[in-house]
Amino acid sequence: MKLVVSCEHGGNRVPAPYAWLFAGCEQALASHRGWDPGALWLARRLARAFDAPLHATTVTRLLVDTNRSEHHPRLFSSWCAPLSREERDVVLERHYRAHRGALERRLRKLANAGRDSVLHLAVHSFTPRWQGRVRRCDIGLLYDPQRRTERALCQHWQGRLRARSPKLRVRRNFPYRGAADGLTTYLRHQLPARTYLGVELELNQRSIAQAGAPRRAIAQHVESSLRALLAGF
Repeated sequence: MKLVVSCEHGGNRVPAPYAWLFAGCEQALASHRGWDPGALWLARRLARAFDAPLHATTVTRLLVDTNRSEHHPRLFSSWCAPLSREERDVVLERHYRAHRGALERRLRKLANAGRDSVLHLAVHSFTPRWQGRVRRCDIGLLYDPQRRTERALCQHWQGRLRARSPKLRVRRNFPYRGAADGLTTYLRHQLPARTYLGVELELNQRSIAQAGAPRRAIAQHVESSLRALLAGF
């Protein structure tokens, strides 16, 4: 099984032409609203470990969210309200379609190159607390439950992660639904089901956001379990 890694919320960078939109918004940009802390670090580590291609964007999701469809009502944040339709089209072309288009072309090429399946692993992180409630999860595996191969792969991966570290709280389709609006959902409609598997890997920012032993430990669990999974699935 071939592996392709992506990271849609890898940074909180504001391109120079749009700096005026976010003047005084440093706190929002630095928070989980602006990016997924730790996600790009892990995505790069996995890409190196498996010699897999990596497609990542570091433009803040507050400018445009590359993990949402173009028709999503929150594709652009409220900070982008002053932009005209033409200006939004420029943002989409440069920072949204460029990322998604390059990834889709890569996946399509690999899917058509042979009989092997392609696992697209989209790496994200989530805030430990949402709307006053603690999210009791360390690792989330998001997939479409209607897709048998995706479901089986995530069940096996969950088992391998738990076997490596029984204390890890690994949940499937948490904290989000894997079939909800998102990049993997879009790609499932563009690529053959027999060759494309789309999985979102969600890491709790409590463990992954800051450098240190907890981040290294959870990354090692993910990497080792994924290696065993790909070898035996």
